[in-house]
Amino acid sequence: MVDNIKKKRLKTGLDILLGAENREISKRKYEKNEAGLALNINNIKPNQHQPRTYFDENSINELANSIKAQGLLMPILVKKDNSTNSKKFIIIAGERRWRACKSLKMKTINAIVIENTSEKSDALAAIIENVQRENLSVLEEAIAYDKLIKNYKMKHEEIAKSTGKSRSYITNLLRILSLNEGVKKLLNEKKISFGHARALLNAPNQLVLANKVITDNMSVRQLEEFLRAGVHKDKKNTLPEKRLNLKDANIVDYEKYLSLKLGYKVEIKDKEGKGYLLVRYKSLEQLDTIIDLFNN
Repeated sequence: MVDNIKKKRLKTGLDILLGAENREISKRKYEKNEAGLALNINNIKPNQHQPRTYFDENSINELANSIKAQGLLMPILVKKDNSTNSKKFIIIAGERRWRACKSLKMKTINAIVIENTSEKSDALAAIIENVQRENLSVLEEAIAYDKLIKNYKMKHEEIAKSTGKSRSYITNLLRILSLNEGVKKLLNEKKISFGHARALLNAPNQLVLANKVITDNMSVRQLEEFLRAGVHKDKKNTLPEKRLNLKDANIVDYEKYLSLKLGYKVEIKDKEGKGYLLVRYKSLEQLDTIIDLFNN
């Protein structure tokens, strides 16, 4: 019974990690070595596409204690290192488990060797592995998705489908890469939340405001109200009070989405959940086209 559960868990994990394009490959390899091959742990090296830049030592120790008590329940996924002629392997998914096993001074580790993978699928598998088993930091996840776009020309919709996230989540996450570097550092250190970071996207003096959030222990809602009131000061505390007409990050996203969808500039005027939607046109012909779009 236990073996059947482990088989089912392993097969599901492979399908999720590798996606539809590699499902047949994973099926063949799974059937061939469902329990994994015992590979020399020193012949395995990390994946260059690993999105995680920081591994929490306490978390690795906890995982190591679990492996010591229960064994390695899920083999890691690896591929052959074609840059060498020796029997070396590169981790596709499971670096945390590999690190935990190394800390236990294990000589071998159960691994499934996947063939015919691409750099794109390796990168996706590494991201999904981290997101599903132990959350990446928000910034690490955003950087990973940005690399998929730049290196493999992936669209937001394609990333969303591959990772099981919504398109709006991917879009909102990527926007934080435009934040002030100091603010991104605070976000990575978890001194401010993703909600704080989103609220600061369209604000001036982002780092000053981020530090105020920390000092005053402001909630996301309090920060949003503070920004709506338009009262803030710069580093020297010399800026006078003034009103800021800042749009909510979600409203800005909706405007961009509808503009791309319709092919015409769209503006949304919102106040406390009420407002109107404005679609701009330059001729009666364009107006007829817009009306046809809504009719359809």
